[in-house]
Amino acid sequence: MQEKKGPIKGIRDKLTELWSQYPNWGKIPQFLELLEKGLDKELFVDPDKKEIPIPIEDLPVDEVLRKSGFFRNLYEKLFPVSHVFRITYRYDREFLDNFMPLSRDGYIGRGSYKFVYKLPWNQVVKIGKSKLPSDVIFGSLYKEVGRDITRFLKPEEIELRDFLKKQTFRDSKKDEIDFKFKRLGLERLHYWKLKSLIPDLVVPTRFFMGLRVRNNPFGIPNVTLTPCDQQTLLAGKHLKEFTIRNEKLEQNPILNKLFPKWKLNFDSHRFGVISKSKLKKIAVDFNRVIEVTKFLAEEEKLIFDIHAENIIITLPDFELKIFDFHVFDDYLYEPSEENPTPEMDHILIIEEFIKSFELD
Repeated sequence: MQEKKGPIKGIRDKLTELWSQYPNWGKIPQFLELLEKGLDKELFVDPDKKEIPIPIEDLPVDEVLRKSGFFRNLYEKLFPVSHVFRITYRYDREFLDNFMPLSRDGYIGRGSYKFVYKLPWNQVVKIGKSKLPSDVIFGSLYKEVGRDITRFLKPEEIELRDFLKKQTFRDSKKDEIDFKFKRLGLERLHYWKLKSLIPDLVVPTRFFMGLRVRNNPFGIPNVTLTPCDQQTLLAGKHLKEFTIRNEKLEQNPILNKLFPKWKLNFDSHRFGVISKSKLKKIAVDFNRVIEVTKFLAEEEKLIFDIHAENIIITLPDFELKIFDFHVFDDYLYEPSEENPTPEMDHILIIEEFIKSFELD
């Protein structure tokens, strides 16, 4: 005999059925789910669609990247990076995914922590440089990643790490693998610190564990496991491109000769003809960056280490975008003579640029 259901029990059973059909209802999104949200769409590339490359003259000019030294450029010619894979763990072993081919002239340059290569489509892949654990980037946030690595790595990345560690008997090699995966988590955490506060200003970036293939002059490949990230290439101008070095700062005679310093003045007229409404929008966004910089310094004791080459004004939209930044513990910075707190060095540069807009 079938049990007769009351109206309340019937409603409860219906809700249970719906809940089981949609197990993610009511679930608090995890760090990685938020971080990856929208990236498949933002970074999607259709291999069957021929993409018109951004002309070189429309790309932002970074003097450091474009003017790599003779020996570095020669090294990249003799030992070119031919391709990069995203590596993960599937089928009980390492699994290569998302092939990224690189041409011999794809090397754009190097930053403090990464080598930068242009992909055949309008994106770049940035390959992590070898760093020692003593580097200042590995501060309190690195320890935070180490305390709960499952927050910052996907399950398949943790499986890959454990699998690779089992393939070697050397403790030093196991430590090196651990270090690289923690660094991948750290890059994500640095990115999230800003992305969660000013999401529309931060360039969408996917961080992944990569396998880089660099060939020697005889065509023999050398394969390296290293953290990487992938970004869309934007047309525009770096903040650095608006600087005018017309006022030399006085130091001692040796520093004046070997490491001259200049006061950064700005000329926003290098934008060309631009409406005041667009300049005001850029100024407002810059003030948002200032507020975030203050918040991180005061509330989290972190310095948002933003420089002129980490900021781009896109063309023809005239929008402010930020990329390739890091955050450091404030105790690693010495306040300058002019500024009592280290974050003010970064804030004043931005304020000087805003003043050059000549807005009321």
